[in-house]
Amino acid sequence: MPPRNNHDPLSPGDSDNTNVPEADLQEMEDVNQSLDALSCALDAVEQRTEDILSQLRELLDSNREIRRQLAQENDSASGEQSEDDDMDSQPGDENPPSSHIN
Repeated sequence: MPPRNNHDPLSPGDSDNTNVPEADLQEMEDVNQSLDALSCALDAVEQRTEDILSQLRELLDSNREIRRQLAQENDSASGEQSEDDDMDSQPGDENPPSSHIN
């Protein structure tokens, strides 16, 4: 609701409040209190959002590190497996050890 006049009854140096009805003063005070409450609520939401974003960044960093470690382990395991395969089938060996069972 827009103010009924442009005169600020709460401005310093204004000692004559007789031209502003008491209901208007109360309405302005109520609006100010509502705005203060809204500001506090928005600050709380902003802080909570920042906390959630911080936690998400930590989770992403943790997941990246885990994926990097798993990739290294997979590369290491693949390298060891290929070395084992190379050792099992040596050149000149026609029958691998487990190919024929009598």
